[in-house]
Formats: sequence, structure tokens, C-alpha cells
Amino acid sequence: MLRFPTRLLFCVATAASTPSPDVLQVTKEKASKLDDLSPRAITKILDAYIVGQDAGKRAVAIALRNRWRRRQLSDADLRKEVVPKNMLLIGPTGVGKTEISRRMARITDAPFIKVEATKYTEVGFKGKDVESIIEDLYTNAKLKARRALEAERHAEALNMALDTVYSAWSVSQRMRAMDRSLLSTGKAEEHYLDEPITNDMVTIDINAPQAPTKPPKEGGIDLQSVGMLLGLGGEPKRLKVSVTKRVADAVPLATQEALDKLIDEASVNTLARALAEEEGVVFVDEIDKVVAEPSSANADVSSTGVQQDLLPLIEGSNVTMKDGSVIATDNILFICSGAFHVVKTSDMIAELQGRLPVRVELQALTEEDFRRILTEPKFNLLRQQEEMLKTEKIDVVFTEDGVNELAKVTCAVNSQGQNIGARRLNTILERVMDPYSFNCEEYEGKRVEINAKMVREATEKLQKNVNLAKYLL
Repeated sequence: MLRFPTRLLFCVATAASTPSPDVLQVTKEKASKLDDLSPRAITKILDAYIVGQDAGKRAVAIALRNRWRRRQLSDADLRKEVVPKNMLLIGPTGVGKTEISRRMARITDAPFIKVEATKYTEVGFKGKDVESIIEDLYTNAKLKARRALEAERHAEALNMALDTVYSAWSVSQRMRAMDRSLLSTGKAEEHYLDEPITNDMVTIDINAPQAPTKPPKEGGIDLQSVGMLLGLGGEPKRLKVSVTKRVADAVPLATQEALDKLIDEASVNTLARALAEEEGVVFVDEIDKVVAEPSSANADVSSTGVQQDLLPLIEGSNVTMKDGSVIATDNILFICSGAFHVVKTSDMIAELQGRLPVRVELQALTEEDFRRILTEPKFNLLRQQEEMLKTEKIDVVFTEDGVNELAKVTCAVNSQGQNIGARRLNTILERVMDPYSFNCEEYEGKRVEINAKMVREATEKLQKNVNLAKYLL
């Protein structure tokens, strides 16, 4: 008899038959994640990862809940009129602007992309135009859509994969029927012989995609995309190849092969379009860098044009994707951010200001904030260091005075040089932990206490150096 790994037996024995994937059902399941999440509950989730910045967390929590409220409206015409209140986050680098937005998107597994405004140019200038932002969001949404549809049909695909592997083993029909019966009752393990065969080699056929073509340079012509728009195909060709793998490795391969057969590209694109339009979040960083001072005689025409080009996307327009899909941007949430040290928010073109009605100022981080960042988040930096070195059998402990000194040094270096906020903590912490990370074999099996004295000694040169340029990230 055949003996499968316990993990696979559990998957097959307990999985119920799964109906054909329903795009609307998947989107409803995603929407249901917000049913019990009030703005206060969302803020509490964000508190586990982000220290302070209550105003920013409050704003994104309301924006997230408003999406749920919009779905509850029974009047379809009214629902069309309700659009997201796009945001402008103002604050220095490293205070949590991006992290707040990213964590908000993760709560509902929404499509999310972060872009820098300076990477784009006005239409007609060399470089990427802003419509590629929506293409990138759609690409992200397709990954999430495929993952959701694969989860819907995984049990069915796994059963198909087991049939494939059974056939490859050339097991008799009677033997296969017997094993399948045992698998379905969940009693297979006790009936199998002790000799496992999961390390046996088996040959199966899979469809392997050809290597993708090199993407065009900015401003070039993507012939594959042109072909798709003209109805000439464009999907990468797949070649059937035979691969020989261990049984334990063949089952996942065969499962993915079955999923590829069960899920058609049209279903993925349909769901991706719905996710991008209804759940998408676009974070546009460094928006202040494309804003010119009113008194500047050498204002960058292209940069000012970027603001103009962003207007239709933020207000709501239809953007055609490379595969021919059309994405409506009306309900995509846009969050713009910038430090606004050189220019003011009032220097943005008036139309763009009006399309960012929610404005939140995030505060610069204090020494106390740095201390809390080191200790309070769920996966804080100190815990990461402790767990990483624990793999080397080194017991690292940060004393209270050591934590306070880390926060103090970080605040001091930020004030002396360029203020990069919480990102400076990584620089300081890596400098302190460098001897133990590099000479790990010397400290194996030992306990290492990081106290204030050790932090001061490790960062002494850094603090005394007047020219900090080479230490800046």
C-alpha cells in the first residue's frame, strides 16, 4: 500500500467539495472582513504596529470604514455618488505615513501600491506617465485575485493532483480505489504500511511557461501589449514538459497544474478589476517634490504637469490596461504624502488641493516615541534581533537602560544630521549588534545583555563625527 505524508492526508480527508469559483462571492467574503471592524477597532489593530500618530490612524480608519458603509447603501444611484475622501498626509520622513497606509490595506488584503511622484512625467515628456500607476495597481490586484480563486478551488485541485500522481506511480485501479476510499474516511494512515514512499521519484507532465520577453524601456513600444489589444493573443506560450520529482514535491506541482486548468484568466481579470476598483489604495509619496514655489522662475513644467495628470485619476476616470480591461478609478482611495519643508500645501495647484479634502499632519518623533517603537509594536526591532540571534543559540537581552540609550542616541543623531525618523533606529541598532552578528560562533550558547554602556561605546564615533554623511541612509 501507499503511504502519504500526514499533512496531505489531512488536506484530502477533511476538505469538502468546492463549487466553481464565483467572483461575486469572493468579493463579498472580502467585504465581510469589515463587518465587525469599527473605526475604533481598526485603530486598535494599527496600534499593534505603529506608535503614536493617532490623527493619521484615525483618518485611515474612517476611510476604511466608509468603504463598508458605502456597500450597505441600498440605493444604487446614491452609492454611485458616494466617493472616497482622498487624503494628504503631511510630515517628515520616517514618521509612519507609508506604514499607516500599508497596514490599512493589509487589514482587508486590499490591492495596494506605493509610488513616488517624482518618478512620473507629464504626458509628452520622456518617462512614465501617471496612468501606469493604475496598471501597477491592477497587476497587484491580479495577484490577489488569483490567490483568492486558488483558495476557492484548492481542495478540488488537490484531489486532481493526487489522481495524477497515482497514475504516474502506475498503481492498479483496485489499489487506487481502495486508497481513495481510505483517504475519504480519514482512516488511511492506520492502514498504510510503515514503509513510506514519499521519497520515491515520479515523473509527471506539467505546462511550463516560456521565459517572458524583456519589458520595453520607458517610452518604447510593448509589442506584446499591442498584440493583446488587437486581439492577436499575447499570453505567454506554455510548453508541456516532463519533470521527475520526489513524491512529496510532485504533489504541490500537480496541484498548481490543476489550479491552472480550473481557473481561467478571464475570471482572474474580472475579479482583479473589481478588487482594484472597489478596494484599491494608491499611496503617492513625495507629492511635495512636484510642487514648485510660486516665486520660482525655473519651475519644472513637467513636474507641474504631473499634478495636472493626477487630477483625472483622483477625480475618477476610465483607464485602459494592457490586456484590454478598463479600470474605473472613481472609488480608488488615493493617499498623497509629503514633508512640505520647502513648499506649502497651498502651493499645489488648486484643483489638486480640492481633490484631497482630508489633511492630516503627522508629528516628528521624540525620544519617547523611539523608545516605544523599540518595545511596543507586535514585531518590534528588539524582538527581531533577539529571535534572529536565537537561531545562532545566542540569548540576547536588552536592558531598560540599554533601550533608553538607543532611543537617546537615535534622537541625537537625527537632530545633528538629516532627520530620517524611525529609520535611523535600524542604523543605530545594526551598529550595536554588529559584533554579535558577525562573531556569532564566539557567542554561541552565551547570554548577551545590551546595556547603556555598550550602546554608548558602539555609537561613540558616530556621535562625535561632525560629518555624518557616510552614516546616513
